[in-house]
Amino acid sequence: MIRVMLVDDHPIVLSGLSALVQSDDALALIATARTVAQALAVTAQPDVAVVDLELPDGDGIHLGASLKEQWPELRVIVLTMHADDQAVMRSLGSGLDGYLLKDSDPDDVLRAIHSAAHGTLVLGKGAAGAVVAAASTAPRTDALGSLDARELEILELLAQGMSTGQIAARLYLAPKTIRNRVSEIVGKLGTANPDQAISLGRAAGLGRGAQPGTTPGPQQGGR
Repeated sequence: MIRVMLVDDHPIVLSGLSALVQSDDALALIATARTVAQALAVTAQPDVAVVDLELPDGDGIHLGASLKEQWPELRVIVLTMHADDQAVMRSLGSGLDGYLLKDSDPDDVLRAIHSAAHGTLVLGKGAAGAVVAAASTAPRTDALGSLDARELEILELLAQGMSTGQIAARLYLAPKTIRNRVSEIVGKLGTANPDQAISLGRAAGLGRGAQPGTTPGPQQGGR
């Protein structure tokens, strides 16, 4: 069972999302909130949080980052009306796990929750154009400058959705070597885990070798 928290200040939207989550037998709605303060006061740990970008008392991206600090295993999806390049890149650069628009089909929202819960970065169809446009012009962050050529190559392949085993085969290295290098990448970037390192890489324009507008499958064999 995937435990879900919803955060949106519009009662009708929150009610609709709640009904949608409750319609899926594999999902359990454990909390709803209409403000940042209410969301931060939740004590039951969810697996996935779906948060609005604009809230009465704060920013959904900052909220998502704070929730992930509280619960490092939490996956956070931004659900918003705005396909804004800067918001998309801020979301990914903050280590969040997805960006969807509110005009997404209900089934796409449910699939996104399931995918995020299994560690997949979710980029909704409506947001894909903004993501690709932003990634194509975004300079690499200063943090990526600390990586050597091999580490950048590994992070690029991870950002494309490749697993540890696939990268090892591609680079003719042992899977253990790849895992060790991924640990070094995480340390150099100062992220909490490989998922956040991948999000940072994507925010800096890595992973464009994957098909735009698609969501890579769940990682297998560790990272």
